[in-house]
Amino acid sequence: MKKRVTLSITLVILISLFTLGQEEFTWNQNGISPEYVVIDLDSIDQKNLYNNTINWIKETYKNPDEVIKMTIQNEKVRFEGFQDNLICTNSLGLTNCYYALYTIEIGFKNNKYKFTPIKLEYKVPSSQYSAGGLISILNDGSNYFNKKGIIRKMYSTIPSSIESLFNELNSNLANYLTAETENNESDDW
Repeated sequence: MKKRVTLSITLVILISLFTLGQEEFTWNQNGISPEYVVIDLDSIDQKNLYNNTINWIKETYKNPDEVIKMTIQNEKVRFEGFQDNLICTNSLGLTNCYYALYTIEIGFKNNKYKFTPIKLEYKVPSSQYSAGGLISILNDGSNYFNKKGIIRKMYSTIPSSIESLFNELNSNLANYLTAETENNESDDW
């Protein structure tokens, strides 16, 4: 059953990405690629893109005032979030999962927005083997791959987790912006 649900969610995301003609994020030993994606949304002006993105953040995050870190009216917004159990490792039959903190900046121009992941870190607790702390993973994945560029088995779920995080957030935002525009056009009550 779990595979069917995961497949359905992945299929919905892929369909929405295809529909919007959106480039997808990938993650490998060089980090996230591309650095940003630009989404073209016909007939939505810069002001509405900005305002509706702020609304999306307010509806998506539990404490939006704490999440939003910077705004420049009608030009850009930067926000932070966290994802439980995003980074999982499997060593000696034990799976350890860590929450991740991310920062995203969204810039606006007429009919399009630029979605840029700025930071992705996960927290490893200290132990007898490690000092622990925040580990930055967005722009350097070299420790997770072998010399041939193949992901190490213990880190096998990390690329898809990172890709899903940013692609789903971007897809959700694009779908929200499109739906908000359609709702506003037909909102006659």
